[in-house]
Amino acid sequence: MDNQYKWNLKDIFENESELEVAKQEIYNLLKQIEQYKGTLIESASRIYECYNIYEKMLEIYEKFYAYYMFKYHQNMADSKNTEMYKMAEKVGTDISTATSFIVPEITSIDEAKLKEFLNTDTNLARYKRLLEDIIENKKYVLSEEAERLLASFSEVFGVSESSYDIFTNTEFEFPKIIDENGEELELTQATYTKYMMSSNQNIRKQAFESMYSLYKKHINTITEMYIARVKENVIKSKLRNYKSSLEKAVKSDDSTIEVYNSLVEVVNEKMYINHEYMNLKKQLLGKDELHIYDIYYNKLRAEEKEIEYAQAKQIVLDALAPMGEEYSNMLKTAFNNNWIDVYEEKNKMGGAYSMGVYGVHPYVLTNFTNQEEDISTIAHELGHAMHSYYSNSNQNVLDANYTIMVAEVASTVNEIILGQYLIKNENDKNRKAALINAELDKLRATLIRQTMFAEFEKIVHEKVEKDEQLTSDKLCDIYLDLNKKYFGESVIVDEDIKYEWARIPHFYSCFYVYKYATGISAAIAIAKKILSNEDGFVEKYINMLKQGCTKKSVDLLKMVDVDLESKKPYEDAFEFYKQNLDELKELIK
Repeated sequence: MDNQYKWNLKDIFENESELEVAKQEIYNLLKQIEQYKGTLIESASRIYECYNIYEKMLEIYEKFYAYYMFKYHQNMADSKNTEMYKMAEKVGTDISTATSFIVPEITSIDEAKLKEFLNTDTNLARYKRLLEDIIENKKYVLSEEAERLLASFSEVFGVSESSYDIFTNTEFEFPKIIDENGEELELTQATYTKYMMSSNQNIRKQAFESMYSLYKKHINTITEMYIARVKENVIKSKLRNYKSSLEKAVKSDDSTIEVYNSLVEVVNEKMYINHEYMNLKKQLLGKDELHIYDIYYNKLRAEEKEIEYAQAKQIVLDALAPMGEEYSNMLKTAFNNNWIDVYEEKNKMGGAYSMGVYGVHPYVLTNFTNQEEDISTIAHELGHAMHSYYSNSNQNVLDANYTIMVAEVASTVNEIILGQYLIKNENDKNRKAALINAELDKLRATLIRQTMFAEFEKIVHEKVEKDEQLTSDKLCDIYLDLNKKYFGESVIVDEDIKYEWARIPHFYSCFYVYKYATGISAAIAIAKKILSNEDGFVEKYINMLKQGCTKKSVDLLKMVDVDLESKKPYEDAFEFYKQNLDELKELIK
């Protein structure tokens, strides 16, 4: 891959000697922080000084960790990259251990006294949200000794996730599949989606069966990894006196159980709309049977063509122009200054993500394969990147790290605006129908599929909390039943789909995926207002992005008139789904 398509990590550190200096500075600052141990109760100034040093240290560590993580993700089979990344994780563990006294000490301060500190010391206002959270979460904080003990085990707690990542990214060798000309095709995590969208049903079937043949072969090993992760989550939740692991998760998102349950409830109530779409897919396919491996195929899709990265960049810039000049200029900066590691390479981290590096700029990883679908991935990840840019530019490092719940809104707003741009600017009736069909597929994949994942997680965690023994067969049965419910009678739910849960890396970040579904629901409401040119709304939206985590996630979204605890955003999302479905039916008459 040419350097113009790779990250420029020198924006973080120029050379190895700078990294060593940064590491030493981290430990020097940790020694200073440790001097405050046992004194935070004395005065507001002691708390302020301690957090001020912690803030400086965190700015350095965020860059230090990011550098080694990015190097590792560029080549996960390189032993030096792995070693250095593990070292960076170890530094993180040392930070957690050395600073583990802070929250318990502040928690031990009488609530009235702590509020008095906040009200009388103007400097302490910088850490207002942190301290308010400590007051609110006081009942979930353990003793200093227990917190220190938990912190020392942080590397061990992450083993199931890191083992899964290494196992599935570097040790899986998928069988070849054969095209209609008898030629071998390379199957990878990145090309799988491409083959599942193929017009050739045999290629789709081969890709599906080949992909899950490996997960079937290793299902017992992956089950052990996943259940270990769930048990870890459940144990931590119990230790901290949460009523459930779900409560712990939503509180860390600044969310509520009402948000989670409202989402799952409405999706189950409106499932018939998804079934209606599946029935239309079956009709479009023109066959008696619609298999689970057929649902990604867009029969209305225009002739497939490769798209160059330069074309994808321009489309994203044109589509997101309604976001305003400042936003557009920062997108150009991202494209032109190596913020993005673009193409798929051997042993590179699969998928796509964005990570903001405080004091530098956001970095985006993609695995661009010259498919039109990749345009949406770029727009999505740049939504995350722009959120990080605005948040990091306007908040201190402690307040800049917004929750994933809000982050998925920013990314999905970009996707929806892009989709509507493509539909609006398409004059060919058949191609417009294809684009609407593609948008429906995205809605299904995000609103419906991610909620199915969320329901799976909820079921699994509740069973573990009840001390039920879960085997690979039981997990597969749960997942298979959910697929049957979510896709309806029009779809033949092939047996191998029961192994799909083992392919979802997000399950190792427990209760993560529901935020994609709440995110698209909020994003639909926001994007519609942006595209309708509602006076002052873009400024209101960008102002929300600037807030970081200075407010709870549900309250941040209320700044743009979205209440996720109610059913309305999800019902409105299904209304949008149905409108697109009806429009498609009209176009193909």
